[in-house]
Amino acid sequence: MTDRPLIALTGATGFVGKILVADLARGGWPVRALARAAPGRTLPSLDGVEWISGDLASDDALCALVRGAGVVIHLAGATKAKDAATFHEINAARTGDLVSRAQAAGVSHFVHVSSLTALRPEVSAYASSKASSENLAIRNAGSMALTIVRAPAVLGPEDDATRALFSALARGILPSPGGAAADYRFSMIDVMDASRCLLGYAAAPASGVRSIAPAGHLNLSWQDVAQSAERVLQRPVRRIVMPPLLMKVAGHAADLAAKLNGPPQVFSGGKVKELLSGDWLADTQIQDAIPLDETLKRCIAPFQRSARNTNEYGKRRA
Repeated sequence: MTDRPLIALTGATGFVGKILVADLARGGWPVRALARAAPGRTLPSLDGVEWISGDLASDDALCALVRGAGVVIHLAGATKAKDAATFHEINAARTGDLVSRAQAAGVSHFVHVSSLTALRPEVSAYASSKASSENLAIRNAGSMALTIVRAPAVLGPEDDATRALFSALARGILPSPGGAAADYRFSMIDVMDASRCLLGYAAAPASGVRSIAPAGHLNLSWQDVAQSAERVLQRPVRRIVMPPLLMKVAGHAADLAAKLNGPPQVFSGGKVKELLSGDWLADTQIQDAIPLDETLKRCIAPFQRSARNTNEYGKRRA
């Protein structure tokens, strides 16, 4: 038996969540994790982990999730959606509802994973939904401790959102914004460091409301990324600088495709606005961060075999 509090976790099957649930299990934490039923999905069997079938709209599942929990880590959310209303419903309204349920169930600490974009809600529908999620969480927390984690860019293997980027890097190409955005700075955190941070926040005593924006690398440029990739690949990386107007057109095209019953994509008009809106810098340097070269090496590795058989324009070599 353990005297550690039960941790209720949403988003446990996602990019960060699957790392976090395994870290919690290895650390001996009792975990109750929410997971949507999906065809062909096999949930991992981990010591101390109880799986609850359902999603953020499932009343019974949410009641079961927070019952008897000491800490909630809320990772689930939408990074792509067809419209602002969908972003708000998933990221904001459901967060507020979950905070209310946790507070009513006697949970002592709620860790809400938000985004740096919440600092500028006017930039995109996603940013607005994240800012609203923070406001609703604060409003509904009552006396429950609330930690808001404003995540910067999170990098690691097996993330669909960055698949195209790392596939290009494996071929020695780095697509990046042009114009003034070519010089913008941004923060980044490795997915394994993100998991470590969340576990640390959940384990630490907490009271009141606090917000934190942790990063493994506080102040990066696109040139820093290119140079790191060159060290990993041991060959030159060519930056393909995309004019802002071209990026905006591509973003509008992606939005239109989604409206015409296509699946929404992370790359969208809103994402373009975020890329072109200035620096995105976190406020807290984490200790013992994974080096950028190591992160990129893990991210690029799955694409290197196919890259060796293609030229830099994506055509198969003769």
